[in-house]
Amino acid sequence: MMPKITIFSQSCKGVDDCGICVFVCPKEVFVPSGELNSMGYLPPRVSDESICTGCRNCMISCPDFAIVVEKDDFESSGEKGDIDE
Repeated sequence: MMPKITIFSQSCKGVDDCGICVFVCPKEVFVPSGELNSMGYLPPRVSDESICTGCRNCMISCPDFAIVVEKDDFESSGEKGDIDE
């Protein structure tokens, strides 16, 4: 299962005024969206979600909590809900 990236564009300060997500993404997933948000910033959009590794660098680094990366954390451990202790 590939990661799901959600961008809360209204919370974002944009790729020109911030751009941390663009800088920290190892796969260059984020590109300018081409549409200003209500605050006049140009938020990113996801160019190709299938190349996302799920590293969550963007989510961790975003000062505005404008990005959420969801992934199946149990994918490599076998059955879902089966946690090794």
